[in-house]
This record gives sequence, C-alpha cells and structure tokens, in this order.
Amino acid sequence: MEADVLNALTTQTAWMPGGRDRDGHPLVVIPVPFYDSLPWMKGFLETTVRYLLASLSHDTVNSGLAILLDAQKCSWRVARQYIRHVQQLLGEHMNSFLVIRPDAFWDKNRVENCARQHRKGEPTIISKSRLMKYFEVSELPEELGGLIAYNHDQWIQSRERIEEFRKSYEKAIGDLENLHLILLDNRSIRASESSSALKSCLRLNLDVQKFLSLVMDNGKKLLAHLSDRHVSRSAVSQDLTDSKCQVETMLNTLDRKQTAVNAARNELERTVEVLQELANLEEGVSHVTNWILTTAESMLNAQLKVGYDVNTADQLRLEHEILELQCWKTYGYYAELIYKIDNLPRPKDTSAHQDLMSQREWMDFVCRSFAQRLERRRNVLITSVRFFRLVAEYFDKTSEVFQSLIIGERVEDFELASSNLQKLKENQIMLELVEKEIIKEGEKLSDVLLMPVKDAVGRDIDVDYSDDISNVRDILDATKSRSRIFAESVELQKLTLDQITHIFKYEKDARTAIQWMDDLHKVMLRSHTHVGSNVYEIQAQKDEHQAFQETAKGTYNYGCQLLNASLALRQSCKLDAEQNIAMTKSLQNTWKSFQAVSQEQMTRLRVSAVFHRSVEEHCMKLLELKDGVLKIGEIEDEGKRKVRLSKHLATRERLLVEVGRMVRLGRLLKTRLKEPFLLDDRVDTSVASFEHIITESDNIMACEAISTRLTEVARVAETLDSVLSDVQGGFSDEVGELASSDVNDGNFTLTKHNDSNNQSDDWTSSVKSTDEGSFITASDCICTPQSRSSSYHTASECRASPWWGIESIEQQSSLDNDSSEDHDSEAYPSIKLLSGVVMSTSANISFDDSENIFLTPADGQGAASVDSHPDSDDTVTSDNSPRQQHQPSPLETSSASSSALNSINRRENLALSLTPEELEQIENDIRNNNLMGMDISSQDIKSTQVTPTSEDSGNVSTSSVKLEEGEDGILSPLQLTDPVRFEPVKGPTDISGLTYYYQNIITKHTVKSCL
Repeated sequence: MEADVLNALTTQTAWMPGGRDRDGHPLVVIPVPFYDSLPWMKGFLETTVRYLLASLSHDTVNSGLAILLDAQKCSWRVARQYIRHVQQLLGEHMNSFLVIRPDAFWDKNRVENCARQHRKGEPTIISKSRLMKYFEVSELPEELGGLIAYNHDQWIQSRERIEEFRKSYEKAIGDLENLHLILLDNRSIRASESSSALKSCLRLNLDVQKFLSLVMDNGKKLLAHLSDRHVSRSAVSQDLTDSKCQVETMLNTLDRKQTAVNAARNELERTVEVLQELANLEEGVSHVTNWILTTAESMLNAQLKVGYDVNTADQLRLEHEILELQCWKTYGYYAELIYKIDNLPRPKDTSAHQDLMSQREWMDFVCRSFAQRLERRRNVLITSVRFFRLVAEYFDKTSEVFQSLIIGERVEDFELASSNLQKLKENQIMLELVEKEIIKEGEKLSDVLLMPVKDAVGRDIDVDYSDDISNVRDILDATKSRSRIFAESVELQKLTLDQITHIFKYEKDARTAIQWMDDLHKVMLRSHTHVGSNVYEIQAQKDEHQAFQETAKGTYNYGCQLLNASLALRQSCKLDAEQNIAMTKSLQNTWKSFQAVSQEQMTRLRVSAVFHRSVEEHCMKLLELKDGVLKIGEIEDEGKRKVRLSKHLATRERLLVEVGRMVRLGRLLKTRLKEPFLLDDRVDTSVASFEHIITESDNIMACEAISTRLTEVARVAETLDSVLSDVQGGFSDEVGELASSDVNDGNFTLTKHNDSNNQSDDWTSSVKSTDEGSFITASDCICTPQSRSSSYHTASECRASPWWGIESIEQQSSLDNDSSEDHDSEAYPSIKLLSGVVMSTSANISFDDSENIFLTPADGQGAASVDSHPDSDDTVTSDNSPRQQHQPSPLETSSASSSALNSINRRENLALSLTPEELEQIENDIRNNNLMGMDISSQDIKSTQVTPTSEDSGNVSTSSVKLEEGEDGILSPLQLTDPVRFEPVKGPTDISGLTYYYQNIITKHTVKSCL
C-alpha cells in the first residue's frame, strides 16, 4: 500500500463500520473536524473516499451508499462546506445523505428549512436521536449510539494484507503468461532442436511453479482470515466482504492460467515425440510401397485364369485366398501407418509433415490400386464359381423335376393333382429364378473379363480372356435351349394338372350342389306343403315358395354348370366320364322330383287364393242381390215389382251357377289338400317310390277355412232364397211368366221339375206350379255330374288307375259312401244341391242354360240319400221316403254351401286384350252352344267336347255327361236320384288334376270378364 494512502486512511476522515440502513445500503461515516485551520484534511478525505470506492465491488457501488456526515462538533458554516465537498465526491454514489447536528441547532429558528420537501442528492439534517428512524441500533457504531465496536487499526491491517496479495498475484500472472508464450513458440522447432528447447522450457516452468505455489498459499491464508472475520459475530465492513470475493476470483484465475501453462507444456512434449516419430513413419511408408510394387505384383501376375467348371474355378479361388492372406500383413502395416500419420499432433503446414504426407499419398495410391486389382480378381473368381455352380444346379434340378413331376406322374390321381401342380409351379418359379441368375452371372462375368486390367501404378496389363468368354457364352446358349424345352414340357403338364384339379374341385362342388338339392327337396316335402287359411297368408306362402323355387333353380343350374365343366375337362383329358354321368343323373332326378312337388304346391296355393277371393266376391254379390230384392218389396207399383223381380231372378240364376262352380272347386280343393303330393311318373322309380311321398300334409286349417267359406256362401244363398220367397208371394204366376220369357229371349231352356206330392206350402207351389218359369234354391239340386273340368287327379287315383276312368269314379263313390272320417257340414244334402251344376255342351254354360235348374225349396225335402263324403261330386238318392224324412236344418244348409270362383289373378285376366269383334264372336259361340243343348232335351245326352279359350295353356277339354230322360224328354226328380254314370272324355295328356280345372276356370272368367 502506498504511503499517502496509508496516511490518509490513518486519519480516519471516512470509515465504514460495517452497518447498513434499513434499505440495506452500506454505511459510510464521515466525521467533520471542529476546526477549519487544516485544509489538508479535505485531501485526506478525497484520497480515503477514492480508496474506499476502489475496494468496493462494482455492484455495491452502483446500488448506492448511505452517507452519514457527523457535524455535531463544528459550526454550521464548516458543515456546509463539508456537505458540498462530500456531494462533489460521492454525488452519484449516494443513496441517502444524512447530516447530524447537535440539539442546540434545533433550538434556533431553523425549523422551516427542515420542513421543506426532500430532494434527491440533498442532505437530510437530523439530530442524533432521530438516527433510529433510518438505522437499526445494531447497525450503528458505538460513537453514534449503536452497538458496533469498530477497530480502525485492525481494518488497516486487513487492507494491507489484501494489497500485498494483489501485488503477488499480478507478478505470478505475468510469469505464467511469459512461460505460456515460450511454450507455444517452441512448437514450430525442427526435430534436431526439439530436445534442447524442451529442457529450457522445463527449467523455466519449475521456477514459475514454485512462486505460483507461494502466491496460492498466501491467497488461501488471506481467504481463511477473511472467512474467520465473517464467521465471528462482529460486523464486517462491505469492502472486506467484496475483497474476499475478489481474492477468490484471483485464485481461480491463477488456477486456470496454471492449467493452460501445463497444457502448453504437455503439447510441447507431444510435439517433440511426434518429431521423433516422423523418421520411423517415413521408413515404414517406404517399406510398404516397395513391397507392393515388387513382390505383390509378381505374385498376382501369376494368376490370370478363371476356370471352365465348378472344380477349376473353386481351386483358383482358393489360390487367390492364399495370396490375400499373404497381403494381409502388409495391409495391416499400411493401415497402421495411415492411422499414425493422420493422427500426428503436428501442424499441417510444417515442412516435415508435408514431406511425410507426400510419401503417404504415394503409398496410399499404390496400395489402393493393388487392392482394387486384387478385389477385381476375387470378384471375377467368385462370379465364375457362382456361375458354374448355378449352371450345374439348374441342369440337375431340371432333370429331377422332369423325371419326378412330368414323366413319372399319374395323371388320373385327383387327390395328388393339386399338390403336384403346386410343386410343379414352385419348381418352375424356382428354376426361372435360377435361370435369371445364371444369365445375370454369365453376362456379369463376360463384362468383367472384357474390362481392362491395370497394375499398382496405373499401367495397363495385356491379359487375354477370349477363351474364357467364349466358354461362358456357350454355356449360356445351352442353358437357354434347355430352358425352352423344359418350359414347354412344364406348361403342358401344368395344363393337364390344372384341368385335373378343376375336375376334382368341380365334382366336389357338384356333390355339394346335389346334397343341397336333396336338402331342398326334403325341406320342400317337410316345410312347404302347408296352405294358408286366407288370401294374405296364401300370398305370403306363394312369395316364400317362389323364392324357395328360385333358390332350388339356382342350385340346380350351379350343379349343372359344374358337371358340364367337369365333363368337358374329362373329355379334354380323355378320362372316364361314368362318375360324372352318374352325378348328372342323380341331380336331374332330384330336380325332377323337386319340380313336380313344387309345381303341385304352387298350383294348390294359386287355386286356394282364387277360391278365397272368388267366394268373398260372390258373398258380396249375393248380399247386394239380397238388398236389391228387399228394396223391390218396398215398391208399391206391382208392374215395376214384377219386372225388377224377374231381372233379379235371372241375375240370381246366373250367380248361383258361379256359386255352384266354386262349391265344386272348394270340395275338390279340400280333397286335393288332404292327398299326398303326386310325383311325376317320368321321375325315376327310386325317387317316385312310396317312401318318398308324404302321405299326410298339415292342411287341416286350410280345409276348415274352405268349409267356413262354403258355410258362409250357403248361409247367404239361403238368406237370399228366403227373401225371394217372401217378396214373390202374391204374384208368383206373373213372376214365373216374366222369368220364362226372359229365359227364352236368352236362348236358354229351363228344365221343369214338377212333383205335386212334395208341395208343402203355398210358396213352394207358387214356385213350381206352372211351366212358364220357376227357380231352384240353393238346397235342391243334388245332381252334380263329374266332368273333367271339375275334377283333378290325386296321388292315390294316379297309382290305381287313370283319373278319368269310370271304375275309379265308382270305386271313389263307394268309398265316399262308406267313409266316416270327415263329418263336416258339407256332408249334408245342401252341399250337394249347391254344387249340382250339370254341364251339357259347354264348359262356359251358365246355370240357367242347364237342363237341370235348381229345385224349389219344397224339393229340397226330397233329397233322400246323399253321399256323406264331403268331397264327392257323385250325389246319389235312393227313394222318396228317405228324401221326405230327411229335411236339412237351417244350420246344416248354411254350412254346406260355398261361393263361386272369381278370377285367379285379376292382372292376368286383364292382360288378355281382345278386340270387340273377338268378344262378339265369343258371345255368339256361347249362345250357339246353348241352342244346341235345346235340341237334345228329348234324347240321351251324347258326349261332346268343347275347346274353350284359355289364357294359360290353350285348349282344355270338358267332360260329357250321360243322364236318364223322363217320359216327356225332361229329367224328373226321381230320375235325378238314380245313380249317375259319368263318361269323361280323354283330354290332353299333359294337363291333369287340379291344374286342368284351374285352367278351365281361368278361361271361363276371362271370357266372362271380357263380355
């Protein structure tokens, strides 16, 4: 520490006791002397303030100082001078400036100055007692009433030690920097001067390290001393605290500098070592280069062939591997030299390093050129070995595949055909890949052999590979020729195996289709034989049945396609087709059986739907007719009543004809629904055998629904008859005359049935008393001759004899008479009477065209003996006595009738578009046929045949009926009771049973709708 600074500090013109104000700023106490005769005190104050500011850290000074000016012992004039001087010295570093004045100062009139607003930089004049407002007691020195015991001498000693360490630090730093520069300059010396330079640097480094150790020890002791001051409870001034941090910083700087010097020394040592290694590296580079250019080149020039088969090529490859093993030692030494040269810690711009790098580049070029030639030779030999090995493998594998999968294969082995085909495909793919590899390797080998060869220094070497190239090309041509021959054989065998595989798959799927067809046939017989009880249920069954038929048709077509494809492939492969033919027959037989049952079920569903719709329609018409008759009874004018009643009687007669047809259709339908399904005789015997026929179908509810319909229509018809009887009473003669004239105008003949013995009341006798006209009720006509148009063919009848045979009719009649299984309401005479419509010449004749009109209600009592079978059309009466005794009750009468058939399908009927001329011709034909019936009323009715128009199948034959005549050529009631023999005329052989009757009804209603 300089003497002037030490003298200034000794005067204690400014000192830091170690306290802080309430804001944490360090406290600086500046006492003002009580005399003003020593102006040099201001110089001491200035020196002391500069030293204190230098000893503080930059952050402490910038944060601000708390200046406390002790002016208790001086005059106000001296105090003001010190205040201005302090403001000049510490103006920008003051955070607060307090001036202490004695208490006498405040006794004077100076309060106004103290009460002014404080401005920054201006002193705050306070008394000593008010210091507690700005400082804690523990932060003030004892001189100002605080608790800090400040020792100025001890503080000066600490500052002297700090200044001494600072000087030692600066000298040590300078020595380290000089040593570091010397070490760095010696890195560029030559190898010959490296040893002496290294020794001088080591001696200088030793001296510097000794002094540095001494400085470091002193710094650590000083740091420990300052730390002890902080540990003690006495206050430590801010300058000592900041000096402690500065000492730590200087010690760290010395340590870093020492580390840098040590690194430079180590680098110099490594440089010297590198320079010593340069000679060794140059010698190694020369050795490697000379060995490559002499020994290695001569050894490699002795091996130039590539071989002509696998063995020779493999032998040459082994010899080349021996040569490579001999070169590996030199390669290792070369790699070591390269690594050492590349990792030398020597600057790249030195002459020694540049010389070594030139030799290294030459060695690297020579070694790499030789290695490339060696690698090329190795690749040529590897390609040659691979090429000849692939050729041998290809020839062996093609021979093996040809022998095992082409020549020795059994063509008719269906089970192994698929696996053999897969094996053949896999082998073909594998051999194609091998062939591609052969061509690739052969072309690669030829290209490599055509490339020029250079030695280690880049000079061309004349090597003749023409023989080897010619050999490779010949092998490639032979391989391609063999590949073409093999591919043709493989493709032919693949085609054969593929066809056999498809035959196996097709026939397997065909067996599945046959099984499906059998299952569908069983399901058809088990679940699709039921007929619904109403139109909606039947329509749903029709839709379901049609979908089922489509499924079966698709299955059948699927099986046929598979079998046809299999047969074509078998014929192509010249294989036996017996199995295919057997499967085809089985599928066709099942399909025929299925089709027969399916068509029968569809016919039942269609006719059932027609029956239910028609009966409902006829019931509505009968009810409308009944309402019309009731309205006639309300008419007062007798003439109008007669005219309208005659019209209603004619309408009633025509409607009852249709009702009778529907009754017959319902009875036949019930019989058919109770019968098992009939299989076509053209179907194979095994399929059409009795065990394949369901002998019972679950159609009880359908039969009950039909019976209900018949009961309903009978009830409505009887109600209509009752209303007619009531309305026509009182003027029956006039009504009969009008009815007779109406019938004669229509070219119809009404058969009289006069039996005076059976007249039971006035209403009955008024209906039957005259020959001019009468009408028959729904309960009287029992004669229902069987015609082909009103019968159909059941399975049992087909098995016994043709359905049109007389014997079968008589047998069925006898069975019906003895049957007691069905005791429904149709067993009563009213059923037979309602269904007794006699067809004379035409299937389209209306009821009032028949020679047998409905009897009066009184004649209904004469129905003596009636067949009790509900489905029989042959009603037989025995005599008058039972007929008079058996009078059907109203309940029996109402439950024994059925409605007439409407059109089976309104859309189909409307689809028949006829011109007006055609409609007129049809009407004339019908009337001509009715006129023909009038000429044979006095003779036996001969068999005739009529061909009506049908929208479904064309011509349909009707049956002729032969009846007994009375004495006057008119059938009597007694004659009607005799057994009736029917002689059906054989119709078309392709239309039978319910289908025939169904087509006949379609024809009738189509013509009727058009008219």
